[in-house]
Parts: sequence; structure tokens; C-alpha cells
Amino acid sequence: MLAVILEFDVIEGMEEEFRTAWIETTELIYQHFGSLGSRLHKAENGKFIAYAQWPSLDIYESEHNWPVNCEHSRERMRATLKIGKPTLLHKLTLDTDLLKGLVQY
Repeated sequence: MLAVILEFDVIEGMEEEFRTAWIETTELIYQHFGSLGSRLHKAENGKFIAYAQWPSLDIYESEHNWPVNCEHSRERMRATLKIGKPTLLHKLTLDTDLLKGLVQY
């Protein structure tokens, strides 16, 4: 299991456009490239941090040829970012897993 931590520095005022494009792009990555999904968080400094899981480093690093009809989602997301792409903070291999499922309150 691999976790990837990404930081997104969104252009001020484009947060909603970013969220919409991130959701769409993340779904496409899940459907086409083998990810296990992702969670988006907002840091105290205003940047967005995504935690994505992949079955393995090999699957994460394999060539991902975007279908032509899907590239617009990724480009819409990148257009909301100050440097045009996310910053990879960490690639983490799983050591010990004690994460529990959601508890319904």
C-alpha cells in the first residue's frame, strides 16, 4: 500500500473551481489508473492537502495515458493552481495500519 501526500496552492478566489475540478480529476484517476481514492483537506495556511492511496508504488508510477476526453478535467484543476501543478510532499509506504472504519454517531 502506498500513500501520496500532495499540496495544492490554489489561486485566491478559485477555491470552488479547484474543488470541483479536483473531485472530477480524482474520480477519473480512480476509474482509469488504479488509485484507491483520495481525501482533500484544507491546511491552516490556506493550502489544500490531498492524501491519496494506491495499491503499490508500481501502479502509482506506471505510465498514465489520459484519455483525450478526460484531459480537460486535469487541465481545469491545474488552471486553479499558482504553479500549475500540485507539489508532491511525500510518497509513503505502509508500515503499520491501525486505521479504523467510520463510526456512525
